Amino acid sequence: MSTSPIGSNPFLSSLESTGSSSSSGASGASALGNASTFYNLLVTQLTNQDPLNPMSNTDLSAQLAQFSTASGVQAMQQSLAALTSQLAQSQSLQAASLVGRNVVFDDNSLSLGASGGSAGGFTLASGARDVQVQISNPAGQVVNTLDLGSMAAGVQSFHWNGTDASGDAAAPGSYSFAVQATDGNGASVGAAPFGSGQVVSVMLNAGSSPTLQIQGQSGSIPLSGVVGVM
Repeated sequence: MSTSPIGSNPFLSSLESTGSSSSSGASGASALGNASTFYNLLVTQLTNQDPLNPMSNTDLSAQLAQFSTASGVQAMQQSLAALTSQLAQSQSLQAASLVGRNVVFDDNSLSLGASGGSAGGFTLASGARDVQVQISNPAGQVVNTLDLGSMAAGVQSFHWNGTDASGDAAAPGSYSFAVQATDGNGASVGAAPFGSGQVVSVMLNAGSSPTLQIQGQSGSIPLSGVVGVM
């Protein structure tokens, strides 16, 4: 029996075939099984090799090195799969624990209920002499503008009583807001908006992070969009 070329190693082909067929449920037992198969095949090759053309030490070392590399890659894949599964489970539990709680999320939406009134917030990059909040309906039309006056840098909040510019009650539903802030010289001041609301349900999505349904919101927000819990 002649020595097989390193590039077409029959032992590694058998090992890779065994590894690929059990990748979804790989465990320590399967890794031991692969090692046992490799060494059994190696002993068989050494036993039946051509006495006039025996396997060289270089060929043997190369096969063992390739097996070690293949085993290391397989172990790494198993570890990554286990870590991914644990991360997904952790995110699901974290999202489920938020049901019924009020969260702050990276968004500029407002939810106006039948009772009227809604709250929002934003973060000012620096102190502002004049801060205004424009509230728009789903069609993008500005229904009211709140003049908040001067505000310091940092996290700020506001309350909208649910009325339009004429003082009439706005229809319940989803709205959005935009912050316009200027300093004492009339220069624009950066303002990052955020929303808040109660989590009423959680959607667990295969292949992606969970999403949260906020009371009064037509859409959902990703768990990664939550920046605080109240």
